[in-house]
Amino acid sequence: MHQGKTTIEKVVGIKSGFTTLLLLLFVCLSPMAAIVMAPSLPKIQQHFAHVPHIEYLTPIALTIPGLVMAIVSPLIGFLADKFGRKKLLILSTVAYGIVGLAPMFLDQFYLILISRVILGLFEAVVLTVSTTLIGDYYSPTLRQRYLALQVTAASTSAILFFALGGYLGGISWRLAFIVYAVPLIFAVLGQMLLWEPKIRRSKDLHLDTAHQDDAVKFRPNFMLAIWITAFIAAVSFMILQIQIPYLLNSIGESSPKTAGNIAALSTVFIVLGTFAVQYMIKKSTPMSLNLLIGFGLIGISFMLLATAQSAQQVLIYAIINSFGSGILLPSVTFWNMRHLPQEKRGLGTGIWNSFYNFGMFSSPILIVYLNGFTGSLKMTLAQLGPLLLAFAVFCMLFDLFRHLIVKAKLTA
Repeated sequence: MHQGKTTIEKVVGIKSGFTTLLLLLFVCLSPMAAIVMAPSLPKIQQHFAHVPHIEYLTPIALTIPGLVMAIVSPLIGFLADKFGRKKLLILSTVAYGIVGLAPMFLDQFYLILISRVILGLFEAVVLTVSTTLIGDYYSPTLRQRYLALQVTAASTSAILFFALGGYLGGISWRLAFIVYAVPLIFAVLGQMLLWEPKIRRSKDLHLDTAHQDDAVKFRPNFMLAIWITAFIAAVSFMILQIQIPYLLNSIGESSPKTAGNIAALSTVFIVLGTFAVQYMIKKSTPMSLNLLIGFGLIGISFMLLATAQSAQQVLIYAIINSFGSGILLPSVTFWNMRHLPQEKRGLGTGIWNSFYNFGMFSSPILIVYLNGFTGSLKMTLAQLGPLLLAFAVFCMLFDLFRHLIVKAKLTA
């Protein structure tokens, strides 16, 4: 099977453009799972005030899809490799929409909680398979560009979903869930625009220029290093996303509006960071440099945030953090994709998603744990900053050393 028959570069005209856009839109369903519901949490808690421990159960309902996704993503990736991509994606997108709409009609909180667990299952399918299809459809250069645009799309949609969820939730907390009708439209478009890629086995490919990217071997030990890096990247990224209000409180700025404004402005710089990655891709910068800049900027921002005395300083340092995150997140994504043979692409993407989502879920728990040792959030950030800088240098040296080893083997 020739590559030209399965890659999107050979699909011309309107279908090609809409397929590209649709694959980027699928990733927006992941932030939708939590953000649409977030502004309505107080109203939901008030509505179900009679439920024991509702003050704990309400935030769990918000975050539980991410935890489920972390648990099941490797299995989803395995199934995508075994049974195919398109049908699994389309059916799961329909189910995602239906289950997402369920809280509009459910009158028992525990049924809503169960629906959120099921939502996490289908969210895992949508994100894992749509990302895998980007790997299947595109050549290496375009693949990296669109993996970077995935982060751009997710970050931009997060701003939109938060505003939309807040507006609809202001009318009724149930009305906010109407947004989950959108995936049903995606499913229809997916049925029309997507196709099942032909899987080429690495052992059947010759190492020529057309197939070299797909002929890479699956090396579990090396992939584990990438997945651990993804976990650390997710933990690092989520620290500021969650801790901004607490950091502001520590300097006497307790206004939720201030925290919201800083978060919104910071998100803009995440998007700008993803554009910087695309420029770096065009210049063929090594992965080691991407990781060094991404982790390095986040580490520096932590050290600066530990010294912040005003909301203005927090904003400036948060911008540094967000720009670094915008470089780091797509970089670890296509670092993973670059080293996956096509027949293991679903599994490798699923495991990557698992590590990444466990990182996001674990981040606030780890910070609370570390705060118990350091005595405060600022001291924790002051300790984490140098550690991330050291890890940034380690990633650079690790990647450079690996390239030297590979080059030595090829010339031997």
